[in-house]
Amino acid sequence: MSTVLKRIAGSAPLWAWIVMVVLVVGLIISGNRTAPVSSTGAHTDPTSMSPASTPATAGFIDDAKANPSTPKTLVLLGDSTGADRKGWTPALATSISQNLDRPVAIRFWNTSADAYGPVVGVGNGTNAAIGFWNASAPGKSVAYTAQNLDEMIPSQVTPDLVLLNFGPGQDACKPLAAQIQPLITEVRSKYPNAQIAVIKQGPRQGSDVSRQLSDYASAMSADGIQVIDVYSAFPSSTAGLAAVMRDAANPNAREQQLWSTTVLAAFGLPAGQ
Repeated sequence: MSTVLKRIAGSAPLWAWIVMVVLVVGLIISGNRTAPVSSTGAHTDPTSMSPASTPATAGFIDDAKANPSTPKTLVLLGDSTGADRKGWTPALATSISQNLDRPVAIRFWNTSADAYGPVVGVGNGTNAAIGFWNASAPGKSVAYTAQNLDEMIPSQVTPDLVLLNFGPGQDACKPLAAQIQPLITEVRSKYPNAQIAVIKQGPRQGSDVSRQLSDYASAMSADGIQVIDVYSAFPSSTAGLAAVMRDAANPNAREQQLWSTTVLAAFGLPAGQ
C-alpha cells in the first residue's frame, strides 16, 4: 500500500493525493471492521440485518444508507466478464458513490502477479468510504479463485457482500452449481455475516448454455442465494448476440451497458448517471 501512495504522490496534484489517501484509508478501515460471528452463521448485528425477503444487494445499499458513517466492503469473485476497466464493475462503483455520497476505493486482481493492483479512486462523498475488491480473474477457473481466496479476501477484510460471477467458462461436462458450491461453502464458513449473490451470466456464441445456466440459477435460488439475471438482458437471436459480443464469451461495450443496467437494478440504483 505504501508503494501505491508513493506513486500517487509523485505523479498527482496535491488535491488528488489527499483524496486518494482518504480512499486508501477507507479501504483499510472497511477491511479492519470486526463483524460478530454467530454459531448458526446468521447475522447478529442489528445494524446490518435486513428482512429475509430483502435481496442481498438491496440490503447492502439499505444498510449503507442507514449507517452512512460506517465503512462498507464489497467483494467480487469471478471470471473475465467482470474484469473490464470500462465495464459494469466501474459503473457499479460510480453509481454507488454518486447515490450514497461515498468515495469508493476499487482494486482489480492481477492474474500475472496473483495479487491486487493499485487502488483506483471512484467518486467522492461526505460519508464513509466503500472498499470494492474486484477479484475477477480472466482465463481462470473457480478452482483458481478458491486456491487464492485468502489473497483475494485479505485477512484484514470483512466483506459485507460477496458477488460470485462465474458462468459457462467452467467445465461444461459438470453442473455449474456443483462447481461453484465448494467456493460458496468456504465463503460462508469464513465470513458467516457476509451476504452472497450470484450472477446468471449471458449466453455464449456458438454454444447453447441456456440449460446449464437455468439449472445453476435454480440451484442457487433453492439455496436461498440471490440470482442477478444478466442472461435475460442479452439478445436471443444469433445475429443479435454477435452484435453485442467482443468474442465468444465476453460482451462488448454495448452489452456491458446492458449488463450494468441489470446489476444496478439489482442494487436498487438508477442507471445512466
